[in-house]
Amino acid sequence: MQAVTPTTRAAIRAEVTHIVRHPGDLLLSVASSAAIVLFLWYVVPRSWFFTFTGPEGLPYALAGWMYTDAFVTNVLTSDPQRALAAIDDPAELTALLRAKVVAVWLIIGPLCTVIAVAIAMTHHTHWRFAVEVILAVAVVPFGALAVSGLVGLMYPYHQHSLRWRWRNRRRFRQVIIRWGLLIAMPNLIFPLAFALIVVAPVAIWKLTNRQGWDTAQTDTEFALCALLAVLVTAAIWYSAHRFGVWWVSRHRDRLRDFLLDADQG
Repeated sequence: MQAVTPTTRAAIRAEVTHIVRHPGDLLLSVASSAAIVLFLWYVVPRSWFFTFTGPEGLPYALAGWMYTDAFVTNVLTSDPQRALAAIDDPAELTALLRAKVVAVWLIIGPLCTVIAVAIAMTHHTHWRFAVEVILAVAVVPFGALAVSGLVGLMYPYHQHSLRWRWRNRRRFRQVIIRWGLLIAMPNLIFPLAFALIVVAPVAIWKLTNRQGWDTAQTDTEFALCALLAVLVTAAIWYSAHRFGVWWVSRHRDRLRDFLLDADQG
């Protein structure tokens, strides 16, 4: 299966159009995450909230907070009509899942990449920094988002207002607890998937070369690890979407019932 088929391109256009026409959903949520990061970065002591506190840490912080936004992983109910039309067709569903990831990347990836390159040029940072950050904010997220999107595929929730959830609080387990866990879960799943993609190439290289973990990498070794990261990302991107389509084929009726009934929460 090709990475970008005509069906996928059409799905990407439809997803971008949906995001633009409904800016109060994903765009507003991601922008709010970015605003919070910038406030915490420049107003309060950075060490309170961030691990990398130098100038180079800003693109990492922005990408990390924006990619884990709950709207990013709720891949079905953000546009339930398109989801309903796709769940019976594996090719359409694959295109939809890929379009969700690409559309999110178009919002976050280029922005963080430009910031990373600007910081590298301004602070005369080694070229490796720019490559590392570009991998971290614009390449590896393809695989990590594909994995975290499985949460929204397997356990979707409808995008109700807080007022609606308060009115229906008597169904506390379904409307409040389940929803609360699902909007928090991307903060766990995305970093785990990201770590798997990043750690695997370095571990493979170190183990195959029998080098100590404290051994500095040459430029060639660094380039090979970067290539391995790209390959692992591609493998996870492909595998996660294949698994998602298979899972939907086994639970299609339950998903259809959920998508048709917004009162399920």
